[in-house]
Amino acid sequence: MRLTLTCTGGFTGPAGAQKRTVDLAQLPAQQASELEHLLRASDFFALQPKLVKEAPKSWDFQYDLEVDDDGQSHCVRYHLDEAPPPLKQLTEKLNDEVAPD
Repeated sequence: MRLTLTCTGGFTGPAGAQKRTVDLAQLPAQQASELEHLLRASDFFALQPKLVKEAPKSWDFQYDLEVDDDGQSHCVRYHLDEAPPPLKQLTEKLNDEVAPD
């Protein structure tokens, strides 16, 4: 399973975009299991493609998470305030544990 998280926004806008890509098969088993658990708990493949604020502020970060899993692919664009708790936790873990590309 491959996860690609792109973060844009904040005061730097597109110039400050950060991308993190991780293949769960390349991680230690416990770390991969934790990330996969949060992904499944968010029911990621059933989420709407956009979970964004109606009127975002210029400093709000926007995330795009694309997941490819054994031929199944899905992408969700979201603000953390609109994300279900497991997706928010997954985003925070990816930001903390995976270095930018």
